Amino acid sequence: MSTSEKSLAINGGVPVRKTPVIIHKPAIHPTDIEHVSKAVESTFVSGDGPACREFEKNLATYLGVKHALFLTSCTTALDLAFMAREFAPDSEVIVPDFTYTSSALGPLLNKLKIVLADVDPDNGNLDPAKLEQYITKKTVAVVPVDYAGNPADMDAINAIARKHDLYVVHDTAQSIGSLYHGKKTGNQAAVSTFSFHGTKNMTTGEGGAIVTDDDELAAKIKIMREKGTDKYSFLSDNTKKGYYEYISLGNSYVQSNILGALGLSQLRKLDENNARRAQIADYYIRELSGNAMFSLPKITENSKSNWHIFYLLVPAEHRFWILDALNAEGIMANVHYTPLHRNKYYQDLGTDADFPGAMRFYGRLIRIPIYPSLLDDEMRDVVTAVKKVFLALSDH
Repeated sequence: MSTSEKSLAINGGVPVRKTPVIIHKPAIHPTDIEHVSKAVESTFVSGDGPACREFEKNLATYLGVKHALFLTSCTTALDLAFMAREFAPDSEVIVPDFTYTSSALGPLLNKLKIVLADVDPDNGNLDPAKLEQYITKKTVAVVPVDYAGNPADMDAINAIARKHDLYVVHDTAQSIGSLYHGKKTGNQAAVSTFSFHGTKNMTTGEGGAIVTDDDELAAKIKIMREKGTDKYSFLSDNTKKGYYEYISLGNSYVQSNILGALGLSQLRKLDENNARRAQIADYYIRELSGNAMFSLPKITENSKSNWHIFYLLVPAEHRFWILDALNAEGIMANVHYTPLHRNKYYQDLGTDADFPGAMRFYGRLIRIPIYPSLLDDEMRDVVTAVKKVFLALSDH
């Protein structure tokens, strides 16, 4: 065993840190708590309240879109994106194999068939070069995903979608504040769907939004998210008296006014928090560049990531040992998630051989800590631990 191997904590050496650097921490500020408290004190705590309406207005302005509707999750946003279009049952929707299950649940909950597509092996996003091979006469839509906050190649995807008259639902769950050709994500498709889950760059604990410039689609979604009623217009128009009507199918996807208040507060600090993430990512890239044993994130051309996730692509045969070694050094690291076809519910939709890009990306992926409250000494220790582990691996 070499000297560098003996120094590893996993082999009995002294760890870089005694107190671990955790993988994620939500950015909650005292002003967030103040906003939530005021919303509770107002006694308007149910759905679609004044704070929700103000949050939607500010979010639409921030993203540069006409309509932003606050919902219970990105999953419900994806559900509504397909509910509002009413495609024929068993129509096909193309979904990248490397994504969270919600990307597929949107079409599945609306009785549509999903077709899994391969991804870029270096960033996990839908590979436009392979997209057309999955399109059939039954294909009606495609769901590109911005993995890790890095925008998908939307110009190429949209060009193919226009050629085949496909509905594009952009899963921007992880990319709020990211830029694609100078515009914030949320501007590149018929609809886009954001997540405000506790792990995201801005959070309402649980929550999400659907955004669009399509007036007709937005009007339908306002009805469907409120149990198929016209309650939204009833609350907005004081000339309507007495009752609102039940006019379509829908579900209860409106958010509490309490969480609307939290969204308002979080949105105000989003750019500042994303800027801190960028500082950390820049430091990682500067300090870790040039190591032949792993690759750094590949960012889409003419794009700027919000650095929701920072990952390394490592030798597949050593990945789990590397994870164990980093954890032993006091740096929490994980794999994140597995390709859809490798999960029980989707296992009949393909094999490893059908998705070489997804398998190559997944097989090398490890995620390391990045969040706004990560301290300078903590990010330096992350780099120290990574260098220490890979030095030992190179000496093995």
